[in-house]
Amino acid sequence: MLLMLFGASIISCTKETSSTNTYYETNNQSATYIINGQIYYDNPSTDIEWSAFLDRMLALAENGYTVYFFRTGVEQTFSKEKVTFTTPSHEEAKNWCEEKEKEGYIVVLTFNQETGEYNCVAYR
Repeated sequence: MLLMLFGASIISCTKETSSTNTYYETNNQSATYIINGQIYYDNPSTDIEWSAFLDRMLALAENGYTVYFFRTGVEQTFSKEKVTFTTPSHEEAKNWCEEKEKEGYIVVLTFNQETGEYNCVAYR
């Protein structure tokens, strides 16, 4: 069910200009994230905005949420590959999540209050 949700939300945009019938492909790499079963969208377009987006995802995890997110506009392939990473470092978790979402993974992020560790899992 979750994979169907992810697959359905992967969109690439095509913009048509009417002046010369020329088509331009735009690859808006926005983000889709899911919290408590609710789907949200964000449109960070600069490195600073992506950094702020990832900080928000980590903060949500720190507050007890399980956060699913992925970059739309990146080709998603579902090969049942699973990669995990655990760290107490906010910065290491952020860097790992950024790397995986850029590679087209769906990232699932949680935070263990007892151990103070981020649990990061990436699927594709």
